[in-house]
Amino acid sequence: MNNYAKWFSRVTWLGIMVNMLFVIFSCFFPEFMLWFLKMHQPDPIIWVRTAGMLLFIISAFYIPGAIDPYRYQATAWISIFPSRAFGSTFFICAVFFFGQDKGFLSIAFVDLFFGVIEAIFLTLALRSENAEAIAKEPVKQFS
Repeated sequence: MNNYAKWFSRVTWLGIMVNMLFVIFSCFFPEFMLWFLKMHQPDPIIWVRTAGMLLFIISAFYIPGAIDPYRYQATAWISIFPSRAFGSTFFICAVFFFGQDKGFLSIAFVDLFFGVIEAIFLTLALRSENAEAIAKEPVKQFS
């Protein structure tokens, strides 16, 4: 694995760990999380816990791409687009266009940050890998 792929993997794992913080607080301490983010508490509170469990499931799908972004290229890209891209877009629009609590911006900025960094590293990793593959190909002679 080249350095870009290694950094993609590291950033993806870090993003999974950050997601797990949201998962833990959403599932086990939803009132505290909502208070900390200055968000309204829905009734029933199970919707916060449900969102946490869905984030857990989504994050699990990031793991194959984090382990080997070359072998699991599709999974690596899906962890960025649509996952991180749509997540950040959804919450930014929810706050600025639909009047939702500003606490949702924390979720949007986490997705935006990790999505942009992961996209840069994955693009560079795959370009580097393609350049190495082309360089190793034998030159074909035309006669």
